[in-house]
Amino acid sequence: MQLDIDIAGKLFPNLLTMIVQLAATGVLFYGFKRLLWKPTLAYLKKRSDYAETQLREAESASVMATQHEQTAQLLLHEATKEAQLLVERGKEEGKRVKEKIVTDGKAEADLKLQTALREMAYQKQQMQDSIQSEIINVAMLAAQKLIEDKVDEKEDRQQVQRFIQDIRS
Repeated sequence: MQLDIDIAGKLFPNLLTMIVQLAATGVLFYGFKRLLWKPTLAYLKKRSDYAETQLREAESASVMATQHEQTAQLLLHEATKEAQLLVERGKEEGKRVKEKIVTDGKAEADLKLQTALREMAYQKQQMQDSIQSEIINVAMLAAQKLIEDKVDEKEDRQQVQRFIQDIRS
């Protein structure tokens, strides 16, 4: 068993095969360049342009978003100031209303006090007039009794005292 291996034939290919393979490779390269290279470049160019457009739009959107954020921050700051101003106005209005209510309440209380004092003075005067009238009536009755039973001063005093005790009971 002898192995017959042609090493030189395996290392160096056949010249005709090599020329055919090089010609086939050339035809493939020519066909590729002619049929696929330009459409592939055009597709890659379109894709590159689309990516650049998307990138520009993203940058533009980012700038707009930043501007909108700044505008929103300004509006928020203004709204906060306005809210604080409204709160301060509300507090001031509340104080003013409170003071007005307290003032009106005091005025009304003073008016009611004055009315009550006048009413009390009127009732006091009525009571004094009534007491005075009663005193006059009592004095008249006492005088009448004294005149009817005129005996002496001691007897007059006793009758007045009895009369007063009768009136009390």
